[in-house]
Amino acid sequence: MEFELGKNYKRDSRIQARIKTAIDWLENHTIEELLSEPIGPKVIADGVELRFQSYDSRDYKDMNYETHQDHIDIHYMIQGAEYVRWSDIGNTQAVSNYDAQEDIQFFAHPQHHGKALLTDRHFAIFYPTDLHAAHGMVNGKSEHNHKLCVKIAIN
Repeated sequence: MEFELGKNYKRDSRIQARIKTAIDWLENHTIEELLSEPIGPKVIADGVELRFQSYDSRDYKDMNYETHQDHIDIHYMIQGAEYVRWSDIGNTQAVSNYDAQEDIQFFAHPQHHGKALLTDRHFAIFYPTDLHAAHGMVNGKSEHNHKLCVKIAIN
């Protein structure tokens, strides 16, 4: 999520171009075309990888938060509904070591978090400093979702 002092705003033009490439690619494909893509990764440009997913949403208590060091995540709902949550790391306890090969580290639930509902064609962007948890059930009911996790390289 973006939250910062205006005077600190700095954005690498290469990263902005990668985000734009991903969003433009997604918006130029119909839901039917996106649903017909095979589950798994698809590279669409240098530093832009789509990861097509199909899964059932789950209860918040069963979720871990995660963060990354080398990429930005764009969670893009193709079809379905889920809550995504985010927080600043603050003093949240890590529940795993950082895995450099997968570029991921897991954390316990933070004391405070934000929450947004992703439905068809909505997205949320999470930066390396954001703890985030996805796949959250809506209204206590599990739903089958088709989503993309877009990996934007920051190096």
